[in-house]
Amino acid sequence: MPTALTVSEVPALLQPGMTVFVQGSIGQPQGLMQALYNASSQLGGLRFITPLTPGMNHFAIGQGREPSTCVTFFDYKELRSSWQAGPIEFVPRHYSAIEPLLGRIDIGLIQLSPPDADGMCSTGLSADFVPDIVGRCDVVIAELNAAMPPVAGGPRVSLEQIDYAVAVDYPLPTVADPVANAVTDKIARNAAALIRDGDTLQFGVGRLPQLVVGSLGHLNDLGLHSGLISPVIQPLIEGGAMTGARKSIDQGLHVTGAVCGDAAFYDWIAQRPDFAFRPVSYTHDCRTLADLDNLVAINSVLEVDLFGQANAETAGGRQISGSGGLVDFVRGAHLSRGGRAIICLQSTSGGGKRSNIVNRLNGVVTICRTDLDIVVTEHGVAELADKSVEQRAEALIGVAAPEFRNQLAEQWRAHQQA
Repeated sequence: MPTALTVSEVPALLQPGMTVFVQGSIGQPQGLMQALYNASSQLGGLRFITPLTPGMNHFAIGQGREPSTCVTFFDYKELRSSWQAGPIEFVPRHYSAIEPLLGRIDIGLIQLSPPDADGMCSTGLSADFVPDIVGRCDVVIAELNAAMPPVAGGPRVSLEQIDYAVAVDYPLPTVADPVANAVTDKIARNAAALIRDGDTLQFGVGRLPQLVVGSLGHLNDLGLHSGLISPVIQPLIEGGAMTGARKSIDQGLHVTGAVCGDAAFYDWIAQRPDFAFRPVSYTHDCRTLADLDNLVAINSVLEVDLFGQANAETAGGRQISGSGGLVDFVRGAHLSRGGRAIICLQSTSGGGKRSNIVNRLNGVVTICRTDLDIVVTEHGVAELADKSVEQRAEALIGVAAPEFRNQLAEQWRAHQQA
């Protein structure tokens, strides 16, 4: 049985030189993080490693007696502004490849639901990495949050697997719904035309993928298999458009690793037996995705160049995110029988002054040209798979904003003649 602690007693367990895993997403143990922040002056020389989620997770620790390091797989403004203890080590890594990298962990800080009568805690609304890392931690410190609902279709952790337990009760973090406009409506319509009855959907939680999924209420027997889901799926399930009845595996189940949204959505999810929460080693694994017939991955990027390469991570030379599960699902859709990978983006940014279809990427390559399948903007659909280099450029110019097409065509010709 675990030793019961108060949050203020936890920092004393962390010693210089330790590697400390911190759960991310909705499961970030915020009570423990606040305790570490409050004890910042006594802490130092730690190596935190954490799969933080942009838009959901900060990582405020503060200055310690010696610098600590934060190893992360997403790099973004809120992380930089909240972390003051030392260097940030950003590791470019696909989500499916993070768990094998973690190695042995001295202390794992996680969040679970309180135990049931059998002494079993649920990972609740965020399975993510927890089932995969608990066994490799020398010490597990679990925040047992009364607000984290137990989920019938999710992993469980025995009290015997926990060394220290901290009882807390605070609301789970929430994320606002995406806001549509005339341009995003056109993108959603163009992408929706590519999706058929019975397809299984994965979607990113950026604005465009969510709006695409939210527009699919006219379809039948859609399936769900995603790493992170949001409230846009609720009307589809309640309205009968998303049943999972035609899924080739996990039939009738809505599979995800974690959720984000509002309190009402969390309560709704917790009451449904048809949701299956699975760890990253299942949700993002290429073998799982290959077994899902007609898997449609719906995601977004910042820019696409005429070679068919996409950047989803940097803007203005700054790292603002990471690759996350994007490439895992793009490649998984390629492996799926009947699968498709749809990449959405607005044709312009900066108030229409900058084309997001570019001659050459301004940032890093997140999706290489051999992986990019379908690109959708408000101006149409560019299907790139099996097309030649020339045909790809022509198709992408065709979905760029009209005012930039001549310039892009000239740049492409200049490249070909060089």
